[in-house]
Amino acid sequence: MKKKYFKNLTAKFCLSLTVLLFFNLAAFAQKSTMVTGKVTLNNQPVSDAIVTLTKLKGAEKFTTKTDSEGNYSFANVSVEGYIISAQSAFSGTGRMFSASQKLVLSVSETNVNLELHEAPAIREEVVVIASGTDQSIDEVSKSVSSLSNEELNNRNEITITDALRTIPGLRVQQSGGFGRIATIKIRGLRNQDTAVLIDGQRFRDPAAITGDASPFLSDLQVTNVDRVEILRGSGSSLYGTNAIGGVFDIKTDNFQKGFRGNLLAEGGGLGEFRGRANFGGDFNDKSFYNIGLVHTDFSKGIDGDDASRNTSAKASARFNFNNYFNLTGRFYFSDAFVQLNSSPDIIGNLPASGIVEARPLSRSELRRYENGADISTLNIGNATFAPDANDPDNSQASRFYNFNVALDGILSSFANYRVSYQNLTTNRINRNGAAGVSPDFFSQPSGSTRGDNDGNIQTLQAKSDFVLRSNTLTAGYEFEREKFVNNNFQLNSNVINNFTRATQSSNTLFAQDQLQAFDNRLQLSGAVRAQFFTLQTPVFSANSPYQGTVLNNPPASYTADGSIAYFFRTTATKIRGHVGNGYRVPALFERFGSSIFGNSLTPFGDPLLKPERSIAFDTGIDQSFRANRVRLSATYFYTRLINTIGFDFPVSDIGGTPRIFGGYKNTRGGIARGGEFSAEFKPMTGTDIFASYTFTKSLQREPQDGVLKTFGVPTQQFSLVATQRFYKRLTLNFDFVAASSYLAPIFQSYGNFDVRVYRFKGNRKGDLTAAYEIPTNNDKLRVRLFGTIENVFNQDYYENGFRTARTRGRGGVALSF
Repeated sequence: MKKKYFKNLTAKFCLSLTVLLFFNLAAFAQKSTMVTGKVTLNNQPVSDAIVTLTKLKGAEKFTTKTDSEGNYSFANVSVEGYIISAQSAFSGTGRMFSASQKLVLSVSETNVNLELHEAPAIREEVVVIASGTDQSIDEVSKSVSSLSNEELNNRNEITITDALRTIPGLRVQQSGGFGRIATIKIRGLRNQDTAVLIDGQRFRDPAAITGDASPFLSDLQVTNVDRVEILRGSGSSLYGTNAIGGVFDIKTDNFQKGFRGNLLAEGGGLGEFRGRANFGGDFNDKSFYNIGLVHTDFSKGIDGDDASRNTSAKASARFNFNNYFNLTGRFYFSDAFVQLNSSPDIIGNLPASGIVEARPLSRSELRRYENGADISTLNIGNATFAPDANDPDNSQASRFYNFNVALDGILSSFANYRVSYQNLTTNRINRNGAAGVSPDFFSQPSGSTRGDNDGNIQTLQAKSDFVLRSNTLTAGYEFEREKFVNNNFQLNSNVINNFTRATQSSNTLFAQDQLQAFDNRLQLSGAVRAQFFTLQTPVFSANSPYQGTVLNNPPASYTADGSIAYFFRTTATKIRGHVGNGYRVPALFERFGSSIFGNSLTPFGDPLLKPERSIAFDTGIDQSFRANRVRLSATYFYTRLINTIGFDFPVSDIGGTPRIFGGYKNTRGGIARGGEFSAEFKPMTGTDIFASYTFTKSLQREPQDGVLKTFGVPTQQFSLVATQRFYKRLTLNFDFVAASSYLAPIFQSYGNFDVRVYRFKGNRKGDLTAAYEIPTNNDKLRVRLFGTIENVFNQDYYENGFRTARTRGRGGVALSF
């Protein structure tokens, strides 16, 4: 059966490539074309206007000026999609005039006349995430942010999750330092409501509890990254499951001519060493490549015994058959290891009910606890919880392989296409032994245990864009197959005590229409997606509690969204709105998963779970001043979770599956609403300031311990990023995040296995980075010294009860050539 499936999938992919190659080779023979036109203002020619042609794929730019008659031309331009823009500032008036439009070139000469209007300068930054197609940032009708490679370098970021913490509406948490579990909540929703893309392809772990990317977020290091795009708001109609709250997409390096490279070495506190090497170039005019390697090692970690390391590699190549179609392959590999601690624990004299104020056990008493002191002998004082204690034989090894290949081409002057295939394999091995605190049922086994969670996702997608002057229509088909393997070992044995193997596939049809009107002032977008699921009969071990359960396919998913934006040129004001419904198919672990706690196999899944659904909308306004030197933005958002999946702690039997501890069940959902406010300032040359404030009210409909407020979500959050450049050589960057208090549960690993809700103080974390470029005699060689002080205010705070690092320093050197 497996061989037949792979044979059929390979045949489909090869047939698609063959047909599209035939059409390309038959239709085109030329390699370049010419773009000409005239720039006018009030129907009068404008001389010395700056005209820019920005390539949609890769954002490569070409610039020229108009002559005395307002004419311009670009010769030998490849036949691709572009944004063409013109700008002119009239001296002495301080007034800026601009115009832009999107176009797809044909093999014959293209003539584009541009009529200028008074408005802020056109931002030629290209983003994809808002619509799945290339757009200039000023065309976007949704809530979108972008982090450039330059910003990531200025902040000296190690991981992508660290970089995202300053984005409005995003709540980023890391439970205990590098390599530990990282989570991202968008607009007051849950971890599983954020979808992750790499170069536009979904990245998630089918063996994760909720089927999202959370187990691997901390492994996404900054290497070969061109930019990160973030969509806030429902994205299910474009990106499928897990996109209820939003999406972020990691865009890897562009392909460029000429050999180039970058080497980096850094060391710092907590036993950190980081080395990175990036290379790229071309073999000839048709073949390009990029290679990136990074290794990060923390030999000590926060408590001195929390080693973690990660080695990641990226490689990509592109072959241009001609200027009309190309083949791109990308490979991404990560291998990580992290020593884990026990979970935070309930201690002290707590009130009988209600919210508990989080007060940690002192460091000295925590050390005694870790060294074997019974919890009843500790000097607890007024402490209400014990932070994560050192566990010397608790660890996780994780690895993923991500390979994708895509064929992009142009069928005509208005139609292009993409056929892509992706294979994503994930593997996580958790080991735990008898050492560590609290040797009881919940947290410590009496012997060694091991749990393997393996996943594989294969995705075949074909889509085409039909681009007219004011209308872009996208239509496509996607086939996806995901596989989940859950193996449990027990008591110093490599014999599998229990296993589950489940496979699910889906067929998807999707379409989107984008419309521009009134000289591009009005932007309209609508998208629909229909996804149909098929569950193959799972395979269980003989002792599995799921044996004999009646199984059904998940119901079909139908999602849609629409957005609108209107730009008032005279005031440089954009108003926008976005509405859409969301969908998350139950993860295979939520349906069939189990784990070993203590010496017992504990099933958690409910094979009869229903999917999660939601509806969301947001509306906002963007205002620009002084030719984009000041930009203000305000957005109101609202999301209703109509049906969700939660965890039931009391003993329960659901769907014929006995669950001795608890498990997953369908719950009634909740709501999240609030506002996002941000401001960008460029007060002088070399100065960039970004500030944001987010207010969130997030409630769940089923209370836990009498609490309706959603866990892990602060009501208020503020972020600031300030960058100053001095004489093009010295750069200073300060980024700061502050959050109000939030609620989170803590589980008791002894006694009655109680669960209480705690109120934790929000973090106040500021990082300061300085970089200096050393002059060299070689124009192509750049030597940069840099250093970062993390948590400059030495704040002592806990993420859901897990310790975080106090002030630490790190620094190094980077060579670019």
